[in-house]
Amino acid sequence: MVNRTRSEAIEEFCEAVWMAREHGLDEVALLGRFHADREVPEGVLDQAREEHLVQVDDGRIRFTQEGLEVARAVIRRHRLADVLLFFALGMQSHEDRERITCQVEHTLQPELVDGICTLLGHPTHCPDGQPIPPGPCCEADSKNARSVLHKLTWCEKGQRVQVKYIQPRRPDRLSRLISFGVVPGAVLTVEQTRPVFTLRLERSLLALEQDVAEDIYVVPSAVEDPAEESAPQPRRSRFHWFRGFGRRARIDHRK
Repeated sequence: MVNRTRSEAIEEFCEAVWMAREHGLDEVALLGRFHADREVPEGVLDQAREEHLVQVDDGRIRFTQEGLEVARAVIRRHRLADVLLFFALGMQSHEDRERITCQVEHTLQPELVDGICTLLGHPTHCPDGQPIPPGPCCEADSKNARSVLHKLTWCEKGQRVQVKYIQPRRPDRLSRLISFGVVPGAVLTVEQTRPVFTLRLERSLLALEQDVAEDIYVVPSAVEDPAEESAPQPRRSRFHWFRGFGRRARIDHRK
């Protein structure tokens, strides 16, 4: 099991070794090009060897199993945070994202990492095309997908479903869906499937174009409809119109 108390310097060293290996390199002298364009401090290399994270032979470096787990965890945190910044916040600049991810990769807790991964639909690559190591949540949802998981667009009118995860194909879609309450765990009722998907979320109606609904994966809901459990209360209904990427979402409030 990965020791979460390891120093940032050790985690960054393991990250650099992992990235060098992705490029087919294992020379200690070349690790600097993969982490902030600086050479790996001699003290950190010695410390990694003392902690049995790597083995070095004639200037070439090899991970031990424990070192591989440390590197895998920090790479996973870094690249999932990168995906979140790109899709949820629409942060296009690689430099800006890198500045933030280099900080949060050392602090994200495992349960939060898995939560981000699930929210984003278990992405396999970050925005720059680098692979993201899968986690336990990916395997669990992969098994689930073979049985009950399906796209929202496969649902029929009147079906009640629970959002499992969202796999956006455009940077701004995830943040808009989140703002409307369409997040993992949300319970939706399909009111209409053509020409657009119309969904009921609590006392709000949300209209999604087909390509937006394609991004949402759901399972049958076991949650009771709260409207059936208590008498309806006077409240302003809301209708949200969610158009595709590149168009402005229009929100109408009907009294």
